[in-house]
Amino acid sequence: MIPVPNLDDRRFDDLVAEARDRVRRSCPDWTDLSVHDPGVALIEAFAYLTEVMLYRLNRLPEKAYLEFLNLLGVSRRPPAAAWAELTFTRTGAETGRIAIPAGTRVAAARGADPQPVLFTTTVPAVIAEGETETRVRAYHCELVDGELLGLGTGLPGLVLRADRAPLANTGEPLEVLLGVQATGPVTGAAREHDGRTFEIWQRVETFAGLGPADRAYLLDPAAGTVTFAPALDGGTVPGAVPAAHREIRLWYRVGGGASGNVAANTLTALRDQIPGVRVTNAEAARGGRDIEQVDAAARRGPYELFSLHRAVTARDFELLATAGSPAVARARAFTRASMWSFARPGEVEVTLVPYVPEAARPGWRLPVAALAERQLDEVRLHTQADLDRRRALGTSVTTTWARYKSVAVKGRVVVGRQEDVDAVRRRIHDRLHQTISPLPAPATVEGWSFGEPLRASNVYRILEQAEPGVRYVDDVRFVLEHAPSRDVSSIAADGYQPGTWYAGGGEQVFRSTNDGEGWELVTVFPGEVVRQVVPAPVSDRPGVVARPGAVAVVTNSDEGGSCVHVSADLGETWRKLTEIDAVVLEAAWIDREESVSLLLATDVGLYEMSLLDGAVPLQIIVDSKDQDRGFNSVRTFVSERGVWGVALAAETTYGVYLSTAGGRQGTFAHVGLNGVDTRALSVQLDGPDTILWVGTGTTDPRKPGKGCYRARLFEADVRWQEMSAGWTGGTCWGLDFVDGTAYAASQSGGVLQLDTTAATPQWESPSVNCGLPLRDRTRFEPVRTIAGGSHVFAGGNRGTHVLAAPGRWRSAADTELRQLVTIPPTWLLVSGEHDIEVVTEDAP
Repeated sequence: MIPVPNLDDRRFDDLVAEARDRVRRSCPDWTDLSVHDPGVALIEAFAYLTEVMLYRLNRLPEKAYLEFLNLLGVSRRPPAAAWAELTFTRTGAETGRIAIPAGTRVAAARGADPQPVLFTTTVPAVIAEGETETRVRAYHCELVDGELLGLGTGLPGLVLRADRAPLANTGEPLEVLLGVQATGPVTGAAREHDGRTFEIWQRVETFAGLGPADRAYLLDPAAGTVTFAPALDGGTVPGAVPAAHREIRLWYRVGGGASGNVAANTLTALRDQIPGVRVTNAEAARGGRDIEQVDAAARRGPYELFSLHRAVTARDFELLATAGSPAVARARAFTRASMWSFARPGEVEVTLVPYVPEAARPGWRLPVAALAERQLDEVRLHTQADLDRRRALGTSVTTTWARYKSVAVKGRVVVGRQEDVDAVRRRIHDRLHQTISPLPAPATVEGWSFGEPLRASNVYRILEQAEPGVRYVDDVRFVLEHAPSRDVSSIAADGYQPGTWYAGGGEQVFRSTNDGEGWELVTVFPGEVVRQVVPAPVSDRPGVVARPGAVAVVTNSDEGGSCVHVSADLGETWRKLTEIDAVVLEAAWIDREESVSLLLATDVGLYEMSLLDGAVPLQIIVDSKDQDRGFNSVRTFVSERGVWGVALAAETTYGVYLSTAGGRQGTFAHVGLNGVDTRALSVQLDGPDTILWVGTGTTDPRKPGKGCYRARLFEADVRWQEMSAGWTGGTCWGLDFVDGTAYAASQSGGVLQLDTTAATPQWESPSVNCGLPLRDRTRFEPVRTIAGGSHVFAGGNRGTHVLAAPGRWRSAADTELRQLVTIPPTWLLVSGEHDIEVVTEDAP
């Protein structure tokens, strides 16, 4: 930015000093220049007046800047009218038809406010015969019907002004209509008023590209001005002009503002009486927003100039998203391919943050619930349609609502003895709520930045700089509302999105996009318990179709039965694939010629569930002698030649079944381990070899168990090798492999590991000081799930742990942190309930 100097930077002291120097040179006999001298008093009086004049002079560049913005067509955004769904209900015994005409006015019940807010319906409604009620939308506005703006002159450049500016923005397509008195037959849209016909002219954003016969006008709703086509060089006029002496009328709406965001059951007073009807709003009104402040319009002006109302750059999308709907306060645009593995080139995603009036943020507190209730699909789709009209050819645009992570700050602040600790605590809490907020506040002009982590150093700076009486700050901690810190039943790595992991437990599914440094709650399945999270497989072998972003979740219900949910965008959105009466214990992806499917291992057999719309689970008979045999585990794999195989671990010690023909019915064979309690399956790809591992169980907690078995597949026969040497963990709940090392989740031995390349492999038990949670002095808490990749994660009743160094584990998902809280690039932080202890410096 080019620095703009003041036209005159002198201040009061400079002016007085300059006058005294002039007196000394011009009036040597004037020797008393003290403040008591009457002449000096006059000098100071004139210096004060001059300083005021200089202040106004230095504001001339600001005025010129605003005038330039006016010339460029940058105007303030008008007030937005809140809307509410009104319910009109019969009050009498009459059952006939009752009409609710358009323009019906409903006000808030009169209370302390002598002028309660007024809502108006814009479309007619009917309580049909025999019905008891009807619903219709109303806006916080009044309808102005055909106001006479003036008469046409027949000359270009005519500018007229509405009497009741600013105009309210309701978001409806016909909220403003301008009509010019017709001079002959009308072929287009028209409206009758006072016995005259008025031809409706088109509102445009620019006269560029219009022909001399196009009936168009520009509207500045904030100022209420209507501008018709001007004359250009050479006398050409880019549009029609109203004929001389013809009336020009405007139909519009006035009102709006944040005052219209009234509570539920507030709009109960009918201003236009309709016999036998009462009215109320079952839900709070929303969407009201005051007219844009001048300084905000001035900051926006340069971006308006660069965008030219076309969405090309990310900033263009962001600016147009906030301009297109008053219900959108912020937006962030990015190319999806730069962030998500599942995206296609040319896709633009615009993340929206809803507008929440300051009245709904007492003490600048903004809970996630207040944001969520304003994130309406109607607003999102309207914004997407507007951006879609303005996007560049060859691009596509998707709009989403922002996601939020709640964090509360705890700490101890020591202040001077003279400070009021309660007042300091209130100011500190207010400052934290203003700073850690997705919306603008006095402490942050734009709000918290998308993807910006919260560091302990940020909090120290906020607390120490916000209060001059603060001596020092210590014991700062961050408290998170959600984290996979207990009852983790499944952990899995996404093979397509670097650094991305999933953790499921209870009703919740979490995702980390930074290798476990931070976890975000991506979905909740109420009334269900997550059993398994299964990302789509990735393999260098042929036959595996890449499906980046695809992930499935298996849930069980306490009442019996299971559900399968799938996502195609890394868990951002979900759909229920199927609900089945059987208990699904595991699922695995498999590619078919026509589609992709999930194989479901249940307590009553194996089922295949296609991802095609309308598909239903189909049972695959594995053993014709026992068609309802249950299975604990299912694994799919691909040979080096691209042939799909399926392995199943049967319940009640019935061993292992194997298909090397894609798991089709009739292709399964029993391959051994009869009498062995087979609990878990895993597949190790070792160069060209495909090795199937089986984790076994034991019902006696005092016994160490047998550990695992392994066998090479796609050979003449399946020969099992017992891998029990060194095993001390009891039941094996899961297996995974990283660079030739096997990691096993066990019931009582923590995470055991084994070098699969050793001549005589033997399991190594972890030290009781390794960092995994202990049940007692010699036994670990059960580890229910294990996942390897760029890191190794383990999950169980005590949450999520990561292998930080050989033999050393640490907690990877705590609800209380001390140094850093991270969020994905499209997420925002929201303040929780901060808890700052403020004490005086002489306190213990």
